[in-house]
Amino acid sequence: MSLVHVHGIGNRHREAFEQRSVVLEALFRRHLLPATGCDAERSTILGPWWGGDIPPLAWNGASLRRAGPEVLGGPGDGDGEDAVRHAVTGLAVVTGAPAAPDRVLITAAATSMAHAIGLLSAAVSAGEDDDVAAVVDFCARATAYCDEVAPDERLLGLSRLSWAKDVEDDEALIDAFADVLAQWTPGPVADGAATAGAWEQFGRVSSTRSALSRPLRRINRAAAAVVAGGMASAARQWVTPTASSLLGDVMAYLACRGTPQQPGAIVTTVTGALDEAAKAASELGEPLVVVAHSMGGNIVHDILSTFRPDLEVDLLVTAGTQVGMFEEQKLFLASDPGLPHADCPKVPALANVRRWINTVDPGDPVGFLAAPVFEGAEDFVFSSGAWWAHSGYLTSPVFHTRLAARVSGSRV
Repeated sequence: MSLVHVHGIGNRHREAFEQRSVVLEALFRRHLLPATGCDAERSTILGPWWGGDIPPLAWNGASLRRAGPEVLGGPGDGDGEDAVRHAVTGLAVVTGAPAAPDRVLITAAATSMAHAIGLLSAAVSAGEDDDVAAVVDFCARATAYCDEVAPDERLLGLSRLSWAKDVEDDEALIDAFADVLAQWTPGPVADGAATAGAWEQFGRVSSTRSALSRPLRRINRAAAAVVAGGMASAARQWVTPTASSLLGDVMAYLACRGTPQQPGAIVTTVTGALDEAAKAASELGEPLVVVAHSMGGNIVHDILSTFRPDLEVDLLVTAGTQVGMFEEQKLFLASDPGLPHADCPKVPALANVRRWINTVDPGDPVGFLAAPVFEGAEDFVFSSGAWWAHSGYLTSPVFHTRLAARVSGSRV
């Protein structure tokens, strides 16, 4: 099988994008690829970087600057720890106060262990390849454990776990959880979940703790910075990047996407990866899967509906995208201003897409439904309860578990 991941907003810095891509690839191989029935290790995964095709800001982001230390487009913007800072800042905004630097995971887990697991996953750095595999495996096992302990409870808080009642800081929480998982034997495995053999990959507790210690330090550093900067600064830093990135990337794409005869740079970059993946999938006789996040979903829809209607996709997954809203505003090249009408209440399904799953988190302010607008779209509501909902889909082990279950036909 071939999988293409088309990224969303806020990916103008290649090094940070490549770091995140390594983690996402590990999550795709662990969850979604096995759910399709394909060999997760042999499958090709491509991630075209279209962020570099966006024209640079003429004044280097001067219009985004505010009084104080927070500067968008300046030194330090886009480094590998952005996602961690964003998540920790969001936690501070939602709880009303910054968490103590050594109790961030405990604060997150007080509401839901899934939040703490997702934060660990987001904090992995691609510079430590062995750690990526170990942390992704830990998070997958932790997610399955929580599902088994409370299968009908989406928000399993720390108070429900007797082994966690005496933990005093994040390091102690990880130590205790690693001990529990090392002794835990999973129940029957649902279709689309990790196989029983895959659980055997869970490493020694000592090596797992070593791998988890590095993302934990990143979380601690981010929390210390939030404490030092104060709540007002934290709130601005949490809201401004997503809004400004979405606005800037949308305008840049619409201005530069080109035409079918002369496609723009962004379309050319993404189409090149789709063609390469389609060729590999055809040679292996396996399906082509496209996963698009945020603005990436809008780009993919434009490509499949206008630029390359000949390109066949077996499974399209969109997460936190604006495809439904774009069509309501008739922003796609293929948009028909005459729709909807009595005889055609929705946009006809794309003939070249076999299945389309659109995922949206109710807590994501820039993620929209697609099924009310498009025939053939399946809306999958993923209620994470997370404070960094828009950027947290693809780094969430819980999201990948739910998606794999939906793709395989089971329900979790």
